Amino acid sequence: MDNYAITRARITDVPAIAGLFTESFMDSVLHHCGGRLPKPQAMEDVFRLVYTAEPEAALIAKTDSGELIGYCFAPVRLNRLWLQAITGGHLAKWAWRWLTGKYGFGLHPVKIIVLNKLAFLRSAAVPGKAANARILSVAVAPTARGLGVASALMAAADGYFREKQVTRVRLEVRPDNRPAIRVYEKLGYYPEGTTYDSQGPWLIMFKDFCETGLKANV
Repeated sequence: MDNYAITRARITDVPAIAGLFTESFMDSVLHHCGGRLPKPQAMEDVFRLVYTAEPEAALIAKTDSGELIGYCFAPVRLNRLWLQAITGGHLAKWAWRWLTGKYGFGLHPVKIIVLNKLAFLRSAAVPGKAANARILSVAVAPTARGLGVASALMAAADGYFREKQVTRVRLEVRPDNRPAIRVYEKLGYYPEGTTYDSQGPWLIMFKDFCETGLKANV
């Protein structure tokens, strides 16, 4: 494989990011979309919103030949995501494209997605479970796993968090995803509770920062 570099994403990278998400989380995508893959437009629209809300939080790994092999979304202003969804016209656009069949799924997946999002919002509101930054999504292409790409992306996210004076970061990971958990633990994340969606449990993990750097949690 070519050498790779960690950079900030551009809007033109969104289709490749959406494709990598679908490839990496196939079981989840199929679950949420009624057992069949949605049309690419659906995932691209979601990631276009996430990117537009906070472009500087979108990090990618690309090879020298231009192949995207990993991404990490590390927002520090999640409220901007909701604001952008409403004021940027994304919700209206999604509704129209869904109604006109451009996403390739019906009403049931919408219900699952909404209920799961509400579950995550409730867990974030529980005392002691709040954070002022999130690792919203991170994935590495199968051909690039085991090369340290995820760690490099997360390290770049740490740099962004320090720049923005973040004090606590939260992420969720499936409890049976031991390779990912090991990576997160090596980077200073620690488990602190569980939340659930329609597929089962998520392990909640945190990482704490202070003015002089990372607190000792490992």
